[in-house]
Amino acid sequence: MNEPTVLIVEADIVVRNPLADYLRACGYRVLEASDTVEARRILGEGPRSVDALLADVEAPGENGFAFASWVRANHPGTEVILAGSVARAAEKAGELCRESPALSKPYDHQLVLNEIRRLMAGRDLNKSGA
Repeated sequence: MNEPTVLIVEADIVVRNPLADYLRACGYRVLEASDTVEARRILGEGPRSVDALLADVEAPGENGFAFASWVRANHPGTEVILAGSVARAAEKAGELCRESPALSKPYDHQLVLNEIRRLMAGRDLNKSGA
């Protein structure tokens, strides 16, 4: 079975790399983008599917909320997790993410892992019950 793929959209490499390394150690295939332009390119490449997307609402490029809306419309199989350091932004992010809380920065790696696992488990239940 293929490992689930997570795309992290985070401009700060000091934040992105440790989280990516942690998720890889937990068995995920991790793709990294420094902005939403690069993330769109990754999402548009070939047959590769992205199971979960973690994006900073303040990522360079397009507004993080607009980007999340675009992902939801164009890649409905991708679970969306938004993160931000501003409480109001995190609240708005929660409205765009299916049954998932918005995460705040700095990232708690275990909390990110738990959220990805929860989303993947819900997806697996929906597939087996269909």
